[in-house]
Amino acid sequence: MSFTERHSRPLPATLVDGWTIKPYQVTIGHEPIAAPTVAAAEEFLPKLLPDSLTHPSLVHEQADSPRYAFVVLHQGADALWLNLYTWVYQAILHVRAASSPLDAVAFSELTEPLIGCVWELPALVHERSAWVRHVMTPDRPDLDAYLADVLPAGPVGGP
Repeated sequence: MSFTERHSRPLPATLVDGWTIKPYQVTIGHEPIAAPTVAAAEEFLPKLLPDSLTHPSLVHEQADSPRYAFVVLHQGADALWLNLYTWVYQAILHVRAASSPLDAVAFSELTEPLIGCVWELPALVHERSAWVRHVMTPDRPDLDAYLADVLPAGPVGGP
């Protein structure tokens, strides 16, 4: 198996069904993902948002948790991948993912408990640190600083 880094790019945050979402794209080359593919992913995205979360011992924490998330849309060699990571219960990451064939864009939710591949996980690592830095560490969460703190565009996935 050979390895080549891929290209990641952050995009402006967007609001989806009451959730503020920081999007990232990952591609094999430097070109952004085609607009119709992005539109299909954006249309599917609400289906990946968490259902009502009601873990008995954490209900209060969820009520106080800001509705923020990040998403990685990855145009890979064999498929499109859409991974939505939502912050729940203030400090826990909830993930749902979908995939689509490259030739006929039609996303469907994954049933396997996958969390991301080596090219998608750098966004997860960065977002975890940004969440701690801007939301959990200060006396008052600075959600604007969290939104501004993105993984810089460039190569991802290297050792």
